[in-house]
Amino acid sequence: MTTAARTSPADWTDGLGLARVLHGAGPVVALWRDGAADARLALVDDQVFEDLPALLEAAGGDPAAIRAGAVIDAPDHRLLSPVGRPGKVICVGQNYLAHVREGGRDTGPAHPDLFPKWHTSLAAPFADVALPPESDQIDYESELAVVIGTRARRIAADDAEGVVFGYTAANDVSVRDFQFHTTQRVAGKAWDGLTPLGPVVVPAAGLGGARPDLAIRGTLDGEVLQDDRTSSLLFGVPELLAYITTVMTLEPGDLILTGTPSGVGFVREPKALLRHGSRFEVRIEGIGALRNRFVDEKTG
Repeated sequence: MTTAARTSPADWTDGLGLARVLHGAGPVVALWRDGAADARLALVDDQVFEDLPALLEAAGGDPAAIRAGAVIDAPDHRLLSPVGRPGKVICVGQNYLAHVREGGRDTGPAHPDLFPKWHTSLAAPFADVALPPESDQIDYESELAVVIGTRARRIAADDAEGVVFGYTAANDVSVRDFQFHTTQRVAGKAWDGLTPLGPVVVPAAGLGGARPDLAIRGTLDGEVLQDDRTSSLLFGVPELLAYITTVMTLEPGDLILTGTPSGVGFVREPKALLRHGSRFEVRIEGIGALRNRFVDEKTG
């Protein structure tokens, strides 16, 4: 953590959000818009932060406490996952009815279907992503991710808006054969570096609060394969937070991946899976786009 001067209020308009940028000797949290070539340091009480959990803790989860500092270069290749080391990465399965039905079921689960990832799963928003050699059944899943702003336990759904800081985009890349080795999903979901996240975390207030209604699209090599709205979630953000905080404490910077719409590759005929050279984009209205190329992992 270092200090910076000459600050101004953050202008949370036109998709401005929090990104992490490789700057000098390491990462910094910065204010950035999708497509911009530069950014401004994100400051709380004139302090610069390396990661989002510490910044959100210092800001009390309040976007108004975050100010804009010095301008820095922020080309796409320097952007990192906007959250580097979240305390928790909680994912939700079967949370769009059309996706439930394409998997052969008529109705969704009675309760949120949760599974974990870890920080080692995360990847940068514009990075080349390595496909592990152990599988040829690697699939995409476009998702809205919730970023928690304040510590919360046993909250009511009506209080969710005070807990959510903002939203970002995620690709819950799934290794399908490993996913179905057992009835638990973790072996197919928590692979190192297979969950691109970003490019920015946009405050919830500008995206519909705790019940966002945002277009979400997934595009493989230029073809739109997933197309829905986040208002189609079976369990909305308030219901997810009420359920999850019954079980555990959520803390600033924790992530909740809310589930994927229909259109995933492994149920298609022919299957549309990720191969060497595939390019996949997750685009969410008001946030921007993850754009990743997938390449065979180099081993040995």
